[in-house]
Amino acid sequence: MPEIKENRCPLCGNFQVDCSCTECQHPVLVDGKEQRCGVQGCLEHLLDRELVARIEMLESQLEDLRAEAKNREQPTPPCPVCGEVMVVDIYNSGPYSCHGHFYAGEKYGWIKREQY
Repeated sequence: MPEIKENRCPLCGNFQVDCSCTECQHPVLVDGKEQRCGVQGCLEHLLDRELVARIEMLESQLEDLRAEAKNREQPTPPCPVCGEVMVVDIYNSGPYSCHGHFYAGEKYGWIKREQY
């Protein structure tokens, strides 16, 4: 998977072909001559306040996404043996099992292992 990360802009996270970040205008020395950095989405020369603002924006987005994931959690019907109710969350795709049964989703409910 490192290939996917390498093809992404370090600043915006988009693939490089979709990146809308500007080229860095920070002056650098190359072979004793001053030039512009020119890196698109350059993190090295990003101002501290810009870095902090970016972190705060991403943390806010992550908080909103986690809240949405929490809203999508659904309880299972009670286990046919013990009556325990589990919470199906989007981070754990299962299988949810209890007392020789596993939860096969809303359509099929709890199924005894031997009957699968």
